[in-house]
Amino acid sequence: MDQPDHEAEPHFSQPVRQIVLMLLVLGLSGLVLVLALPRVLPVFESNPYLNGFILFVFVLGVGACVWQVVSLIKAVRWIESFAKAGGTEEAPPQMLVPLAQLLRSRGARMQIATSSQRSILDSVAQRIDEGREITRYIVSLLIFLGLLGTFYGLATTVPALVETIRGLAPQDGEDGVAVFGRLMSGLDQQLSGMGTAFGSSLLGLASSLVVGLLELFAGHGQNRFYGELEEWTTGFTRVGYAGASEGEGGVNVAMDAYLQGVRNLCDRKGILLILDEVQCGNGRTG
Repeated sequence: MDQPDHEAEPHFSQPVRQIVLMLLVLGLSGLVLVLALPRVLPVFESNPYLNGFILFVFVLGVGACVWQVVSLIKAVRWIESFAKAGGTEEAPPQMLVPLAQLLRSRGARMQIATSSQRSILDSVAQRIDEGREITRYIVSLLIFLGLLGTFYGLATTVPALVETIRGLAPQDGEDGVAVFGRLMSGLDQQLSGMGTAFGSSLLGLASSLVVGLLELFAGHGQNRFYGELEEWTTGFTRVGYAGASEGEGGVNVAMDAYLQGVRNLCDRKGILLILDEVQCGNGRTG
């Protein structure tokens, strides 16, 4: 029996809340950066190459999170357009390609089997997880770069400290001013190394925190979209039953051994066996 049309009406919500939260996080991060820039800029300039690469990875992470939300917006618009017009020539988003192919093959009735629904939902979930894996890798990379800056700074500081201690021994005819000069030179190298360590560590960890929050908000929107997609596809999913051949969505092909067992059971019990050939498609007239 066909499902009523109103049961297949899509009820999707745009990720407005997630967009607002992401903009709020980015705005607060920018405000903190502006307020702290005069104090932290000299520290970050101690190693511009590593810190510049951390900022580059951070921008990639923000872009990946924004792209996930944009993909949700496109997916919602495509589904609403398809359901409203009974079909659309617009190319579907990447995550909805299997769903689009199945719905277009079914035509206006849009009846699918439970196995097809599960296959579609699994495909969408897999594509969503692929996007999440990218952002999670970026978060881990930012943490690694922060730790790398720490180790690099400490590797620069320890040798300078050793040289400073060795240089404190006064030479013949050397006055205290020369010894103090060597001490100042060694301390300058140590402070430079510590600036690299703390600056890169702070930048990497703070960037990973921001990207992680953005990924969390985008994940909430994706989870809600997945739940709404499951509810929508349930509206035109037909409960499967056994038949002799595969017809329209909702018919599961029975194995020969199963049909032979049913035939033998009916023969023993004196029961008339009837196969729904109209639904299955064999000699269909209705």
